[in-house]
Amino acid sequence: AEAHDVQGPKMAEVSGGWFTLGSHLHENPRFREALRKYEESERRDKELKEQVGEETFEAIQAQLQKGNPKRQKPVPLDGGLEADVAKVGSFLIDTTCVTIGDFRRFVRDTKYKTEAEKFGWSFVFESTLSKDNLREADAPDGLGRVKQTPWWVAVRGAYWRRPEGKGSTIKGRNGEPVVQVSYNDAKAYCRWAGKRLPTEAEWEYAARGGLDDAPYPWGHSPYGEDGAPMMNGWNHTDLPSTQPQPDGYIGPAPADAYEPNGFGLYNMVGNVWEWVEGGTSEKRIMRGGSFVDTLDGKVNHLLRVTTRQEQTPDSGAHNTGFRCAMDPPTKNKKTTTTTTKKKKKKKKAKRASKQEL
Repeated sequence: AEAHDVQGPKMAEVSGGWFTLGSHLHENPRFREALRKYEESERRDKELKEQVGEETFEAIQAQLQKGNPKRQKPVPLDGGLEADVAKVGSFLIDTTCVTIGDFRRFVRDTKYKTEAEKFGWSFVFESTLSKDNLREADAPDGLGRVKQTPWWVAVRGAYWRRPEGKGSTIKGRNGEPVVQVSYNDAKAYCRWAGKRLPTEAEWEYAARGGLDDAPYPWGHSPYGEDGAPMMNGWNHTDLPSTQPQPDGYIGPAPADAYEPNGFGLYNMVGNVWEWVEGGTSEKRIMRGGSFVDTLDGKVNHLLRVTTRQEQTPDSGAHNTGFRCAMDPPTKNKKTTTTTTKKKKKKKKAKRASKQEL
């Protein structure tokens, strides 16, 4: 991949091609059995609804679901799409996530306010919080925690300049990924930088680094030759924890930490989730997982090049970032050259016809 210097992180030009998009975990027998049971339950519900009518059916469901979570369609541990063959054209993509330093320049130039700033709060990982912020969040008048994942704490005053809430700072952290940014914030930055978000297919093709069907950007093992993890994920058995991680990071690592993949791209798996283009107006797509996702999938998402989830476009958190993409400039040059040549030929033809007259 050829490197390019543009606004924000350096970009690498990636030649497109055919590849396997999505996760082979859909073929796992346990997952397929869970999916079969879910589909069978959905079929029975549909038949019951037709027999008793919608109103009676809803009343029955309300009684059955008391104290029980609503039945959810199963997804594989990585949240990935079902594997299929796909093709992408050539494109440019940032070699790292957009950093705090990059985002600072954008805000300084545009005076942009992120959605977390407007809301006045955002989610922060418990292990990185100060005692004061944690105490305030857990107080009776505090914003509390996510019920299913209590290590995510709603913190007043958390946004990209104060990633861990009041008292935190970005001083000395310019090389870290900017976090606490929503899909809408990422789009605003891309417009300013003259770039765009990568499509989901472009992102996964880039993450694979030229390898097809390998679970990681560098191959088949999450560990290097020294036995250390090659990505920033959660390696402890307990979550949360204030104990140092084996990789040295409890929160986000620098955007260029660890070794790049075959395309020269850093941290395509782990560290922070990355917004991509696609989804719907209600649900947008994030790829790659983050520092709280795991190598075995026992907690949160399983870290793979296929790791995926969807969130509302206005949501951001302590583990949410993005990188940008662009169409190759060579295509534009060829198009411009071809168009100019055509115009010149037309002008010559007009002159010739006038001379004949």
